[in-house]
Amino acid sequence: MANSLFTSLLGMLDKRTTSGIAGALGEPEQSISRGLESSIAAVLGGLASKSQDPDTLSRIMELAPNVSESAAWPHIAGGLPDMNSSSPLISGGKRVLAALFGTSESDVTSAVSAQCGLRPGVTSTLLAMAAPMVMSFLGKRVRGEGMTVSSLGNLLQRESGLIRSALPTSLNDLFWPRTSSVGTGSPVVAQTIEKEKSSSSWLAAIPIAALLFGLFWLFTHAHRPVAQIRQMAEGTASRVATDLGTFVKRTLPNNVELNVPEQGVETRLLAFIQNPAAMPDRTTWFDFDRLVFDTGSATLRPESQEQISNITAILMAYPKVHIKIGGYTDNVGDAEQNLQLSQQRANAVMRELVRKGVSPDRLEAEGYGEQYPIADNSTEEGRAKNRRVSMRVTEK
Repeated sequence: MANSLFTSLLGMLDKRTTSGIAGALGEPEQSISRGLESSIAAVLGGLASKSQDPDTLSRIMELAPNVSESAAWPHIAGGLPDMNSSSPLISGGKRVLAALFGTSESDVTSAVSAQCGLRPGVTSTLLAMAAPMVMSFLGKRVRGEGMTVSSLGNLLQRESGLIRSALPTSLNDLFWPRTSSVGTGSPVVAQTIEKEKSSSSWLAAIPIAALLFGLFWLFTHAHRPVAQIRQMAEGTASRVATDLGTFVKRTLPNNVELNVPEQGVETRLLAFIQNPAAMPDRTTWFDFDRLVFDTGSATLRPESQEQISNITAILMAYPKVHIKIGGYTDNVGDAEQNLQLSQQRANAVMRELVRKGVSPDRLEAEGYGEQYPIADNSTEEGRAKNRRVSMRVTEK
């Protein structure tokens, strides 16, 4: 399988170059590695977000400086101590960034800084370094393959799922704004686990609501053809799949082929494992997006098996990878009970992976309960996002 634009660009980085950039900027090598990865993803993401606008994409491509020889990571690292605003690479990169991000450039810088633990000034430099590298690489690809701007846009659009997986969440929202509409649910199925705790008044209303719903369903569906009802159910499943992108084939090193959503957790986990610059740390977590538990319990529902099988296949193909599984809840109900439930759910996922063949010494599980919310617990949407199971790579 051919490398993607993103992985190809990352593959051009090596440890010596990253170390040189870190030394020149006075930052930890691991932070610089993550900063370069996020900067490349941000530039590609800005371009991918304009992939359906050939005119804008063409204007940005024309801004790319003519630095085909000098736009190489070793050259940039070697000349970094002498770089300033008059450097052709830096000034050209800044022109590209201004055209890509406009007034949102400071937001992009802040998001990457927060994700990588870097000072905004350092992040700004990394972005200005990444921009000419990306543009030079794309320019060579366009010329070498005789691509048009439209075909480049199609390529960027096809790879948007992988690019988005490397971006901070806020940049995904910036580049691809979500449109809210009645009846549109969360695109992350694993984060729609039902609320663990409920009030007694809500419980009392269940029988009445169920009766009314049953009467309504009989009235509207009793004379509907079975084929039409089945089509409605399939449409719901299709909408969920669309939210995670189209399904694509991924071939693992052991020749096992997976069929996974282009924006699903499997794709994001693979990108991290395959990226030589991505180092395991304590902050890079990947949320499962197709796990479903019985309400208020740690019993996995059958529809969760597909994703667990995919993760098992990935771990079997990369035997050096170790992961930690984390369980989380919202802040509704008793904190101690929530902590127990989160641990039980993390354990349940770990047990399933072991049952399918992953060695237990490569896995660990921990429940965090209400700790580390990723959204506002004062809203139902926020609480749904906080009820999740995640994993992070601890060794690779």
